[in-house]
Amino acid sequence: MANRAPFYRIVFTLAALYNLGFGLWAGFSPDSFFQILEMRPPLYPAIWSCLGMVVGTYAMGYAYAAWRLHRAVPFIAIGLVGKILGPIGWLVTVRGGEWPARTFPLILFNDMVWWLPFALFLIDATRLGARLRASAATTCAVLNAVAAVAMLIWLRDGTEIVPDPSARAAYIVTHLALWRAGWSIWIAAALALLAFYAWWGSRLGATAGAAAAFVIALAGLACDLGAESLFIGWLPDHLETLPALQRVGSLLTGGAANGLYSVAGAMLTLRTKQMPAWLRGWAWATWTAGFSLTLCTLANSITGIAVSTGLLMTLFCPWTFLLGRALR
Repeated sequence: MANRAPFYRIVFTLAALYNLGFGLWAGFSPDSFFQILEMRPPLYPAIWSCLGMVVGTYAMGYAYAAWRLHRAVPFIAIGLVGKILGPIGWLVTVRGGEWPARTFPLILFNDMVWWLPFALFLIDATRLGARLRASAATTCAVLNAVAAVAMLIWLRDGTEIVPDPSARAAYIVTHLALWRAGWSIWIAAALALLAFYAWWGSRLGATAGAAAAFVIALAGLACDLGAESLFIGWLPDHLETLPALQRVGSLLTGGAANGLYSVAGAMLTLRTKQMPAWLRGWAWATWTAGFSLTLCTLANSITGIAVSTGLLMTLFCPWTFLLGRALR
C-alpha cells in the first residue's frame, strides 16, 4: 500500500474538491445547471440546492479519507454506494423522459469516474486487488486496442474523416446506439490508461515525479472524458452545430488529453531505469507519435490526425503489454 498511497490521496483529494465545488454551485445557483443543458428550470429549485448541500457534505468525508488513509474505508465505501445508485437513478429518469441524454456528463463526472479508484482502494489488500493490479498493463492494452477497432468500425463514418457534415450527421442519427457504445469504450480505455499510469508510478516507488506524472495524466483524463461525454450526450441533440462541436471535442481529446498523456508517459519513462533499452526506444517512438497527434490536431490536419492516431495505437497497445511484463 505504501507505494500506492500517494495516488489514492490524490484521487480522494480531487473527489473532495469536486464535491465541494459541485455542492457550492448547485447550492447557490440551482438554475444554472438546467440553463446550460437547455432544460426547463425546476419548479422547486430548493430541492436542487439541498442536493448540492448533500453532495458538498461528502467532500468532508473524502478529505478525511485523503488525510487518514488507514481510516478511509468506511467513507470510501459509503461514497461508492452513492456513486453506484446515482447512475441507476439517472437511467430511470432518462428512460422516463424526464431528463435528456445530454445530461450524461453530470453522471459521468459525479459518479462513474470514481468507481474504479474507489473500488480498487477497498480491495487493495485482497488477492483480487493484487490480481487486478498485476493485470493493469494488459487491461489497458486490450481496452485501447478495442477502442481503436471501435473507431474503425463504429465511429469513423461519424467523425471528421468524412468531409461532408451532413453525411456525418446522418450516420450518427441512424447508428446512435453504436455511436454511444463506441465512445463509451473510449471512456473505459481512458480510465484504464490512468490506472496503468498509477500502477506504473507505484512500481517506481512513492516519488514526487511519479505523482506529478499522475496528476498530469489526470488533467488529460478530464479533457478526454469531457470530449467523449460531449460526443455521447450533447452532440446527437445538436447536429446543426456538428462541425463546431466536433472541433471542440477533437481539441479536447486529440489535442489536450493526448498531449498530457504523452507528457506523463515521457516523465515516467525517464524515471524507469529498469526498462530495457529496446523497450525504452519503443516508448520514445510512442510518445513521439502522441505529440505528433497533438500537433496535427492543433493544425486541424484531418489526414495527419488519422495517420498519427493509427501509428500511436499501433505502437502503444503492444508496448504497454510488454512494459507490464517487464516491470511485473
